[in-house]
Amino acid sequence: MGEEFNAFGSILGGVIFIILIFVAAYYVTKLVGKGYMGMGAAAKEMTVIDKLVLGHDRFLLIVRIGEKTLLLGVTPQHIETLAELEGEQFSGLPAPQGNTDFLTLLKNRLQKPQDHD
Repeated sequence: MGEEFNAFGSILGGVIFIILIFVAAYYVTKLVGKGYMGMGAAAKEMTVIDKLVLGHDRFLLIVRIGEKTLLLGVTPQHIETLAELEGEQFSGLPAPQGNTDFLTLLKNRLQKPQDHD
């Protein structure tokens, strides 16, 4: 009976250890994620109005900087101003979401009906 108890304790200890690893990983990723989200959040005069992903690490941005509205092409190596746009065209667009955590994004995605063509 002593050997069975030792085996059960060993298995239970292993399961508890794995659970502690997952809990620690969860909190470390939340801590690191908050640090990265705060890096770009300090801009007061610059707002990303819209974003279109064209491929891996390539996208178009509509950005309002002060009174100007710009269309930017962005790649990992280069950012280029493609056009200056009329700012009044984009006044009705909703403001981009700020620091939204993953759980909120996942819940919103699961609640919205999927469009299948």
